[in-house]
Amino acid sequence: MFSQIGCASCHVPTMTTGNNPVAALSNQRVNLFSDLLLHAMGAGLADGIEQGRAKGDEFRTAPLWGLSRRDRFMHDGGSNTIEKAILRHGGDARDRFGELSPADHDALLAFLDSL
Repeated sequence: MFSQIGCASCHVPTMTTGNNPVAALSNQRVNLFSDLLLHAMGAGLADGIEQGRAKGDEFRTAPLWGLSRRDRFMHDGGSNTIEKAILRHGGDARDRFGELSPADHDALLAFLDSL
């Protein structure tokens, strides 16, 4: 479900580290669930703060590893459940999440709660 509804397009499940003089850190697979890129999240999430190249509605994709250990979500901590955070996203992923069957909805939330 995570990939099917589009979450994995920004929250990329696995990345590989670059070359590093420390062998243990070099070319390692990391289940980060992020692309670490800036994305325009729309006026509904805009905070007007510009930082570096990030405009007021752009945010770096938050890594989802450790998601189950958090009690606040999104860049501003304004969501207190994973579901509320998903629903605050703009666009297709939010819409597809809302169209899930109850079983798929629960399966996706269980998966996210396992991270």
